[in-house]
Amino acid sequence: MAEERSLSYSIVAGLVSTAVAIVTSALLVIVELMAALLTYFYLANYDRELFGALVGYAKSALDFCVGQLEYWVPSISNAANATLVGELSAKAMLLLIIGLVVGAFIRIVLWMVGRLFGYR
Repeated sequence: MAEERSLSYSIVAGLVSTAVAIVTSALLVIVELMAALLTYFYLANYDRELFGALVGYAKSALDFCVGQLEYWVPSISNAANATLVGELSAKAMLLLIIGLVVGAFIRIVLWMVGRLFGYR
């Protein structure tokens, strides 16, 4: 009888921990998205020189991606180039990069706080 309780408890605990992990991940994505947008808005409104430089770097990264695409897969380069360049401008690429950097920063900070307070 004790084995049945422990199996039932394990199943319920597993389901609850899965639900908590899904909710936590969704909240983390929302926080990362809002932080990335606020960073982008701040740079665009209050630090225009840095924003312009970052847009230039993002344009270089976008041009590099297009160049690599043309080099490695020339058969689909026209359609992919039109899609990549047509839908991803330098500012959209910058927003993507800011989102990745801000998300990584938030995750590192949360990991460090977790390690500091003894969480896994």
